[in-house]
Amino acid sequence: MENIEYTEHKNGVKWAYFPALSQMGLRHGISTRFGGVSCGDLASLNLGVKVGDAPENVATNRRRFAEAVGVTDERIVASGQVHETNVAIVTYEHAGQRITATDGLVTNTPNLPLLLFFADCVPLLIYDPVQKVIGLSHAGWKGTLHSIGPKTIATMQQAFATDPADCVVCIAPSIGPDDYEVDQPVLDEISKIWQRPERFCRPTRQGYWLLDLWRWNQLQFINSGVKAENIHIAGVSTAKKPDLFFSHRASHGTAGRFGVLMTL
Repeated sequence: MENIEYTEHKNGVKWAYFPALSQMGLRHGISTRFGGVSCGDLASLNLGVKVGDAPENVATNRRRFAEAVGVTDERIVASGQVHETNVAIVTYEHAGQRITATDGLVTNTPNLPLLLFFADCVPLLIYDPVQKVIGLSHAGWKGTLHSIGPKTIATMQQAFATDPADCVVCIAPSIGPDDYEVDQPVLDEISKIWQRPERFCRPTRQGYWLLDLWRWNQLQFINSGVKAENIHIAGVSTAKKPDLFFSHRASHGTAGRFGVLMTL
């Protein structure tokens, strides 16, 4: 069952959102592949700058996506993701900037949109409705291994007195538990840090495992104090829907990037 809904702007951009967040008045959006100007494997709403697209195409696509979600493009704070666990606190002075070597962004500043990019990795959207704080993180297997979700909440706690029990967490479209096969060396890395990896992975063929990033992140959030009922999983695997969301694995490495926007 999917826990997201879709809408389309008059400019042609089709995007998704979590009703759980919209009902709380939080503006956010998850871009699909529809409504942009990019061509070929990047068709059409590619938001990534490192995949061989023309810069003017990416700029146009980002403006269209921002318009669809209803945020000011010039104020967007984006991240330069490196599959680590650096989390940055951003304020008005960062408007319009790209924060390098960062996989998580946190703010309590109104009208300061956060934007991260994905093509199978897990987008983590976090909202504290009490202290009015948002966090947005990029969790591949390496980021999940080193707990970027809980580290994002910890940053919110330290900077803005967020109580994890107040947080609403949404796990957006990303590669699903039936589609993400990893090899034994990856499992060995996981087993060095995490006990009972069978909670979120299962064997397939000899020497390979299916890794459930959704469940793994969910368990981490619960252990961090987030209430289970406040965690919403989109239930959409990008690898199963590469016509709707860019998927690095389904495209064999030629995918563009879709984006997730959040703003207070």
